[in-house]
Amino acid sequence: METADIILNHRQIKSKIVRLAWQIYENNMDESVLWIAGIDERGMHIAEMIQYELSLISNQELRLLNIVIDRKNFEPAFYSDFEIEVMKDAVVIVVDDVLNSGKTMFSAMLPLIRRQVVKIQVAVLASRSHRLFPVKADFVGISMATTLQEHLNFDNSNPDNLNLTLS
Repeated sequence: METADIILNHRQIKSKIVRLAWQIYENNMDESVLWIAGIDERGMHIAEMIQYELSLISNQELRLLNIVIDRKNFEPAFYSDFEIEVMKDAVVIVVDDVLNSGKTMFSAMLPLIRRQVVKIQVAVLASRSHRLFPVKADFVGISMATTLQEHLNFDNSNPDNLNLTLS
């Protein structure tokens, strides 16, 4: 049976999220609106946490966007309470739990470029060093050099006991 080592516990994850929010704010403090775009369920969970922390330190309008990736063809679908058509000239922070090869992040960003956003930045809880696609995270909670056989897993099944494990 495979065991998993806890890399970040709940308290550490919360601390990383606060730091990520401050970094995002410092890099975008002149923007009146920020789109926070979470990829799939786990990325969206982190995006919501970042949005909450940003709301405590900023007066910016924070708009959530959920990006759901179809894993068969890597086509993204976008869901938001706001009109996505108004994203032209917007700043978008694309958020995911773990940046591995960059394929998921890359496929999420291409349609945003077609919407003529002015800037895209990437925020991740954890970044690995196995890039196959030209994606670099602007804001990183933790960077880890792992083997291809190792996996970083963000567990958000219990919102009161988040953890990031290596297995």
